[in-house]
Amino acid sequence: MLEKIKNLFRIGGAKLGMVQQLEKIIDHPKISMDQEEYDRIRDNKQIYKSVFPDVSYLSSNGVIQDREFRSLNVSKVLSRKLSKLVFNDGCSLSVDDKKADEFLQTTFNTNKFIKNFGEELEAGYAIGGLVLRPYVDVASKEMKISYCRADTFYPLQSNTNDITEAVITTETQQTEGKDMIYYTLLEFHEWENGTYYIRNELYRSDRSDTVGVQVSLKTLDKYADLQKESKMTGFSRPLFVYIKLAGKNNLNISSPLSLGIIDNAKRQLKDINEKYDQFMWEIEEARRKILASDHFFKVRYDENGNPIKRFDSKTSVFQSLKSDDPFIDEFAPSLRSSEYIESINFILRIIEMQTGFSSGTFSFDGQSVKTATEIISENSETFSTRSDNVLIVGEALKELVITIFELAHAYDLYKQPTKLGINIDFDDGVFQSQDAKADYYGKLSTMQLTSKLRAIQKVLGVTEKEAKIIMQEIKSEELGLDYAENVEEHIQKELGSDE
Repeated sequence: MLEKIKNLFRIGGAKLGMVQQLEKIIDHPKISMDQEEYDRIRDNKQIYKSVFPDVSYLSSNGVIQDREFRSLNVSKVLSRKLSKLVFNDGCSLSVDDKKADEFLQTTFNTNKFIKNFGEELEAGYAIGGLVLRPYVDVASKEMKISYCRADTFYPLQSNTNDITEAVITTETQQTEGKDMIYYTLLEFHEWENGTYYIRNELYRSDRSDTVGVQVSLKTLDKYADLQKESKMTGFSRPLFVYIKLAGKNNLNISSPLSLGIIDNAKRQLKDINEKYDQFMWEIEEARRKILASDHFFKVRYDENGNPIKRFDSKTSVFQSLKSDDPFIDEFAPSLRSSEYIESINFILRIIEMQTGFSSGTFSFDGQSVKTATEIISENSETFSTRSDNVLIVGEALKELVITIFELAHAYDLYKQPTKLGINIDFDDGVFQSQDAKADYYGKLSTMQLTSKLRAIQKVLGVTEKEAKIIMQEIKSEELGLDYAENVEEHIQKELGSDE
């Protein structure tokens, strides 16, 4: 602790006095997170980005050469698959109030939410969580939705249910003179006696690996109008939404941060990349080999003193053997394709098990492809994994809608409705067609195993209020009545005059 406190301060010149300085963000006294958690997340990020060092090998001339590492990047495929199963362009999000829904849809369309959220969810699932941060652009008077991932999100306060306080970091680089300067903005979200505060701190460093010294927000033009502290009243929840991957963080049980889909299959993901790289290199090298006596590899020089190269120094096709007599011969090595393919498929099956996907999702075992109905009836791992994550994302999107309307009310963009009936319809078509779904609930309703009201809710993905209105429309059509004439009377009767 003493060492941490020492790192927070340094004694400057007479003018500077004591200046706050951070080596790492977790050195801040308000943050009590383990550095190992962020090392894990950054390692996940490198694997997801498919960033690997070059491979060194010995050439025909006995010189060490480097070549590019070829990655299969299964981590990208895994996270993409899960994010598309959970959220895709077939999903819809709305509220009951017509005018409020128009404001919400305008906000989503302006931010291209359906497209951007799906893409950001993919990266969040890969490395360890995603944060949605709605805010109001004061200049344009528009609601914006920004995203940040787990490597820029530092919880301050959390409980078993949710993270209520956190720091969100933003890094900026700019050239000053001949030097590259690095700025880091720390945005603190904190509760004090039921009041929500956002506090901002800016740090400057001439090194990319340190946070640096705290400076005024006016140091950067982009933060010149940013308040050091903002008091936010009338909010029921934090102004951020943290989405986790379903499942407990088994690598750090006490951590509020989520695991990424990479974490529990990290060793296997590295193995499959290595096997794929070796396979591709063997294909590259599976051409005829030239064996030659060392006479052909001796360095000779021309009359100008330049070395005479007999073979390309970067290839490993030519192999030297010591011999008294000069000779040159060739042979064609066999390609071990079946062994490599079997190895890759074996590792894929382990990865499927560790990441919650059904066997055969990413590998081909010669069996027939199962239909969506078979997947559900067998209670497959993929369907179970999707269901768990749909619950989490559904709750997160409801929190996002609440925050959007609370922010809009605070900035006089839209008066917050007294009640928000939030409707989220996740596209179940990835597993079950809408026809099959309608047929299923239609049969239940006919056999009096469920009510028509509940069947309408399930098939159309609407709230109880909307389902009652739809039922009244159906009754009006059956009786040949004008629905518009009696809708107000019916709604007051069914739902009460308040709604």
